[in-house]
Amino acid sequence: MEFSPVRRVNAYEQIVEQIEQAVISGELQAGDRLPGERKLVETFSVSRSTVREAMRVLHATGLVDSRPGDPRGPVVMPFTAEVLDGPLQRMASQAGTTRVELLQFRFIIDGEAALLAAAHHDDEAIAEIARVTDEIHRLLESGQVGPEAFGPWLKRFHQAIRAAAKNRLIEVSGAALSDALTHIAQSRLNEPGDRQRVVQQSAKDAGRLLEAIRQGDPTESRRLMTGNIFRYYEQVLTDEEQTALKPLIG
Repeated sequence: MEFSPVRRVNAYEQIVEQIEQAVISGELQAGDRLPGERKLVETFSVSRSTVREAMRVLHATGLVDSRPGDPRGPVVMPFTAEVLDGPLQRMASQAGTTRVELLQFRFIIDGEAALLAAAHHDDEAIAEIARVTDEIHRLLESGQVGPEAFGPWLKRFHQAIRAAAKNRLIEVSGAALSDALTHIAQSRLNEPGDRQRVVQQSAKDAGRLLEAIRQGDPTESRRLMTGNIFRYYEQVLTDEEQTALKPLIG
């Protein structure tokens, strides 16, 4: 494990980069420990505050577990999909990302999630999707169709399908996208005259999708998922946005 001194003002970034590259190359493996703070200061020829800032960044990204004062040095952590959650949410919500780009990514992620959920055909996972679907129908029957009541259940429905896909990257990516699209999704329920129709259609769509997954039909599950998402957002989309999304339906 060879590191070299850094001399730029933002030296902590170079420390982060070198350690990240050591992990990527395999020089550092999960469970390995970096040298202690004093040795890192000597190795990189920087101040303690610079080393601490680098460790703070690496800890925040999930690459190392760094505990202040631990003489054994930071430990390299195993990769988990949760490490992607923060960066994905920032990417999805940054100003340069358009609404149609977010929705295109959502179509891809959730469409494939539905396909994989049907392909795996896991009885326990399907039971959870069914439970959430039943709650959506009960909510509709109760008349409590405000955004505060309906939105979270619709979100749980999609989370259950992503969990059934058995792919942690799909779960994390889908959750980040869902959070980024929350404002747009809730706006569909803010118009009282349209609210009941939107909820009724969403409940019906959820039932059809559940049945396709239960029947183990990957192609139909994907088609229904992308069609359902498009139908939900259609009324708030421009003609140009609809045109950009339609190739992803079905």
